[in-house]
Amino acid sequence: MTNDDRVLREEQQAAALREVADLGRRRAELLRQADELLKPLGAAAVNAVRVGSPRRRTQDLAQVSPGVFYGWLQEAGIEVRPKRQASRKGAG
Repeated sequence: MTNDDRVLREEQQAAALREVADLGRRRAELLRQADELLKPLGAAAVNAVRVGSPRRRTQDLAQVSPGVFYGWLQEAGIEVRPKRQASRKGAG
């Protein structure tokens, strides 16, 4: 490998690492912003349910998992039925 090849390779590696670092910083910022939105989103979802909005539609619009959504409701003192047991297919 010539010196020029090594320099080119090092430049390519440096450029690739800069791209990784940039994307990593951007992702970290977006995750931080998403974390900041969870509390007001939970409060808005709980309020929507309290005023009579359908739970499934509210959860869909909040774009969170059922576990997160129903956790918000339970924390707010809203009754949540126990989770159903998974049915066993092919049993019997």
